[in-house]
Amino acid sequence: MALKRKKGYSIASKTARFTMLRDGIDLDETKAAFNDLVSFYFAVVCTHPEGTCKTDEYYKVYEGLTVGENAQYPISFDAPQLFRRAAIKKAIGAYKSWKTNFDKWESRSPKHRKHRPPVQPRSFNFNPVFYAGMWKKDTGSSIMLKIRRDNAWIWVKFQYQGYDFGDGWSKASPTVTLKGGKAYLDFSVEKYVSATGGLKTVIDSPDLRICSIDLDLDGNIATCSILESDDNGVVHEISRMTVTGHAAHVSRRKRDLGRIARRMSQTGKVDKGFASTRFAKISRLERSEGFRISNEIIEFAHRHGCKVIVFEHLGNLRPLRGKYSRRSNQKRAYWLKDKIVDNVRRIAYQRYAILTARVNPKNTSRLCAVNGVEVWRGNHYLPTLLEFCEPYQYGGKCFSTVLGQRGNSGLNAARNIGLKFLARRFGQPTLAVQRKVSNVEKAKPVKVGFDEVASKVQLLLYPNLIKGKV
Repeated sequence: MALKRKKGYSIASKTARFTMLRDGIDLDETKAAFNDLVSFYFAVVCTHPEGTCKTDEYYKVYEGLTVGENAQYPISFDAPQLFRRAAIKKAIGAYKSWKTNFDKWESRSPKHRKHRPPVQPRSFNFNPVFYAGMWKKDTGSSIMLKIRRDNAWIWVKFQYQGYDFGDGWSKASPTVTLKGGKAYLDFSVEKYVSATGGLKTVIDSPDLRICSIDLDLDGNIATCSILESDDNGVVHEISRMTVTGHAAHVSRRKRDLGRIARRMSQTGKVDKGFASTRFAKISRLERSEGFRISNEIIEFAHRHGCKVIVFEHLGNLRPLRGKYSRRSNQKRAYWLKDKIVDNVRRIAYQRYAILTARVNPKNTSRLCAVNGVEVWRGNHYLPTLLEFCEPYQYGGKCFSTVLGQRGNSGLNAARNIGLKFLARRFGQPTLAVQRKVSNVEKAKPVKVGFDEVASKVQLLLYPNLIKGKV
């Protein structure tokens, strides 16, 4: 049964898919009956759209027009009430989708209408939804479904391959999906998650701790930094982590795309289904890698008690024109970055009630997180401070500044991302640098601002660099 609203909690939902073992039982007749009902009620909804405004009583309007002795539009065949109501809801959803597109087209001026108005769908291919009453006796490996067979509605027991989808989740109405000659049972599962109050409430909470992430395209794809702020806007870095293992995935992807490109050049044409096995393998690897990286980020943030995970908002990335293999590799790398953000946003909230936010990527890699000066980026650290006076060079995994800071460019970008998010509360947060006085005395935070003296920063952070002993 579907969960009901409860104070102090929100309801998270996801879909759990199980493979059905049909043993020769055909479900096509049930699906055809469901789509016939959807088509019938779609025509009724288009004639009487006033019922779509009644969220909880829509079935009373359309059942009153189609069921009973005084039915204005009688149904051609009999169907269970719950099966019919599921079809009515699908028909209302299809009508609202078409009406929204039509209204958008109609609101444009005639000069900007470059195509014909959206037409109503002429046929439907929905999978049947089974409300409570159309299924029973679910044991986790078997279920009783009420299906249509030989123009009659009968109860049939089906076996399915189940798996553990986590504690705290409860099943709701299932959907029978027919795809590629197989049948799947898609359960909508729901779970109570503690309400957070949104980002505005979380930002104002005391001792705010966040996990800021800098995503790269290859190599170490994710660099994580745990940042904690006090009431004065001083930010301390608690921990850091780099997600490894992505370089091997990029190498496999380039190898497989190269093989496809060579096969294309040999055949000279690309038909539908060309290299489908290799493309399917690449897609599976991309999804698996996305879940692996997302899971490491979420567990790292949860171990340190973070309330928010922060990313850059990189929505305008487009692959460059060039050879097929290079362009296709960039396209999948950009897809993977977006997929990681989507997975983290969904799974982190469902699993630990951790929120996700995005910030403007401007200057996150160009400026130093400690004092805001421009950085030099390359594959190696600067051998001497004097060479920094040469023209700036960008790109690479290391960074250095004229004030003596140096380190990993991904970690520097992750700190800047976190500081940009905390700026929503403090205006101009400052990153604190830990300085060890002695083995007995506790470390004291030294606040380093944008206008501090360069020699003081160099002396605290990198005394060896001042002496020329890099």
